[in-house]
Amino acid sequence: MGLLKIGLIGLIGLIFLAGCVSMLVKPYGYVTVDAERVRPDRRPVYMPDNAPSISQGYRPKRLTGQRSGHEGIDIIDKSGTPVLAAAPGVVIGSYFELLFGSQIEIAHGVDEKGLPVKTRYLHLRKRLVKKGDVVVRGQQIGELGRSGLLAGGILHLHYEVRVGFGQNNSINPHMFWADGIGVVTCFDKNKHWYDLPFNTTYPVPCSGVDWQ
Repeated sequence: MGLLKIGLIGLIGLIFLAGCVSMLVKPYGYVTVDAERVRPDRRPVYMPDNAPSISQGYRPKRLTGQRSGHEGIDIIDKSGTPVLAAAPGVVIGSYFELLFGSQIEIAHGVDEKGLPVKTRYLHLRKRLVKKGDVVVRGQQIGELGRSGLLAGGILHLHYEVRVGFGQNNSINPHMFWADGIGVVTCFDKNKHWYDLPFNTTYPVPCSGVDWQ
């Protein structure tokens, strides 16, 4: 087997092991069946009919015991779709790297336990903020794309919430929606948002909702 073929097989394997490949699903109102039932009543994650679909859920390797995992959720939409800050904060990272492509990290201060909180936005087509910028909830920070090898060539936003220190500090994003645990919340600029305790709104616009 030639070196080129071995390299291609290895790359394909790496992409699938990373667990960040979106499946073909309807564009709006769908949440993947692998979404953990985090709501207090154990009902499925609530997904508004006008919210861009979630094609892959949160399953970190520390919980699954597998060699690879998925530390966030994957949201599918068209190339160039606005990516929004899920909560107010300060940009602590805005850069490109080979595996995850163009990405942004936002620090949101500390939670009620005094632990640092941040969100991450990966595989962007374009970044519109730089390190040190102060952002508000719902502000456009970038554009959805498929940059980075682990995007698998598929258009989607990989979105993460991280709390605390160290490498294994990701938390299921469905734990933090402003309308409640497991209730995906569209950003609406006409609504008043409470920033404490830490909560998030959907990091892409929902159809028919005024976000600008």
